Amino acid sequence: MIDENLVEYLAENYRELLEVPVSGQLRRIFPLYVVDCQMRGQDTTGYVFETFVRSVEAICEVAPGSLMFTEDRRGVEETATLEFVHRAQLQCLLNVVNGSRADVTVGRSADDEPAGLLDKLLRLVDSGEGQSHHKLLDQLQHFLSIEPASVNLGKERARKTVQMAQYTPVCADQKHGMLLSSAVSVVNNRITSVQSVKILKADGHCPGFVDCLRNKIHYVPYLRPQTDMSLGDCSYLDTCHKLNTCRYVHYLQYFPESLKVKVDAATEQINKQIRLQVGIPFYTHGNCSADAIKIETPQQWIQCDVRKFDFSILGKFSAVVADPAWNIHMNLPYGTCNDVELLDLPLNQLQEEGLLFLWVTGRAIELGKESLEKWGYQVIHEIAWIKTNQLGRTIVTGRTGHWLNHSKEHLLVGLKGKPQWLNKRLDTDLIVSSTRETSRKPDELYGLIERLVGQHARKLEIFGRDHNLRPGWFTIGNQLTGTNIYEPDVKKRYEKFLESQSSEGQAISGNSNKSKTQKRGEQTPHRRTKAVNTRH
Repeated sequence: MIDENLVEYLAENYRELLEVPVSGQLRRIFPLYVVDCQMRGQDTTGYVFETFVRSVEAICEVAPGSLMFTEDRRGVEETATLEFVHRAQLQCLLNVVNGSRADVTVGRSADDEPAGLLDKLLRLVDSGEGQSHHKLLDQLQHFLSIEPASVNLGKERARKTVQMAQYTPVCADQKHGMLLSSAVSVVNNRITSVQSVKILKADGHCPGFVDCLRNKIHYVPYLRPQTDMSLGDCSYLDTCHKLNTCRYVHYLQYFPESLKVKVDAATEQINKQIRLQVGIPFYTHGNCSADAIKIETPQQWIQCDVRKFDFSILGKFSAVVADPAWNIHMNLPYGTCNDVELLDLPLNQLQEEGLLFLWVTGRAIELGKESLEKWGYQVIHEIAWIKTNQLGRTIVTGRTGHWLNHSKEHLLVGLKGKPQWLNKRLDTDLIVSSTRETSRKPDELYGLIERLVGQHARKLEIFGRDHNLRPGWFTIGNQLTGTNIYEPDVKKRYEKFLESQSSEGQAISGNSNKSKTQKRGEQTPHRRTKAVNTRH
């Protein structure tokens, strides 16, 4: 049973009990409570410290969070120290014990427990079922903390089927770069050849130089007549728009051809084992048969104006990536869309369930979330692309940003439906990758998506370019070259779409010509009449 006197005492004196010299210690609170009971004329004969501790524990069970201790444990120990008292909850509990359902007016906050819930818990404790109820909560929390089998199977599948990429280290010796700069030939800002005689000569003065060239990437200083070494490195490096006139130091990448095919023995052994397993079916979400019997769809694309395109032609996809040309109020080398045009895109037609990845700028983060919700998606995550420059350093001087330089980009992740076939918790929400052409996104994203939805799932990229084309993906955008469709049903719908567009164009053209003829006819009757009269 609940000791209502103890509840009232804690609610009224919690400030003094938590401060020095009591400091919340139960052994110091106990004699003070006994004295208070005696002053009220209550009989405290036989009331021992163990009984007091059990009364405190009963309060914690009925009203969780009302009493908090420095050590978060299930049971209240005799050496426990009280750290926080929720007065409103204790007052509400006291009202329940006394049979009162009046609202608490003193110290009541927005997160107070309702009397109805406390009443139910009180009845459970009084009936002897409180402990079993507590055990049920423990069991529920235990089950929620267990990873589902799909997560473990997804991780195992990724480990068994994804080949390891060879890591190529970068030389950190600046002397090697300077030696290499005098032995290379450069055409159109690219290294075309290396003079072996100079390389061998340099190796004599700098032992290990040749071996370093064979195993590491080197950044060669690109010194031109206008280069001033004292100014240091260019902030933009290989993305500099004034490369031919910039006076700062730029670099060229030296990547030996032999290094491209050279693979570490341990890495090659692992990849060989993975290639031998393609015939083994991994019965996990998104992959119910062996990869050996599956054929990856070749790269497909359609050149079109996305704003006027009929998305029903494409069918349904497991994953969709969109990189809209948001208007960031800057001079850009490509056209942009206004916010209304992007919001009106019918992207809700592309998926019954699955993931949509939406690239957004700093200004458009909230607008992107609004768009996803409009299309029927729930924003579940955000991936950040940390941009690095040519030398692998974090960008500190970006081309965008009104207050701070933008050294990262945001990718919103929207979830539609309840897809049980997703492979969860395989990757992180950070991509660290170097920048390339303007608005070009990192290739690491494609691997991340393929691991999430499966390599053979249908995937679509909107607002794509020629460099975005890849097997297993469908790409649409107005900067693509031509059209290439392999799927028969999509091809048939697209041809029908073109016919309808052509018919509408002819109809509009015919109506326009007819209108012009009518106008000419309305303007020329007097001329014709005059000509006839002249003949007569």
